[in-house]
Amino acid sequence: MLNAKAFANASTVVSLGFYIVCRVASLVAPDFLFSIARSWFHTFSVDTLKGTIPMDLGTFVFGGITLAVLVWVTTYATIVFYNRWEK
Repeated sequence: MLNAKAFANASTVVSLGFYIVCRVASLVAPDFLFSIARSWFHTFSVDTLKGTIPMDLGTFVFGGITLAVLVWVTTYATIVFYNRWEK
């Protein structure tokens, strides 16, 4: 049986870590990120998605908070259902 709260906390911390690394990479090497996106989305052009206005701190924080809530709730619910069905 998995501890849903601990698993959700761990998943959220890892996700926020990736969120921060991605943000730093977007500041330092934005073309590198678009190269990765091109390799993942084989038939889509991601060039039109490039922003013309840099992300401000408020948007970054809001994105981090909403990502954390989404990951925590989704992971917690997944573990709760897993524990119920695993019995």
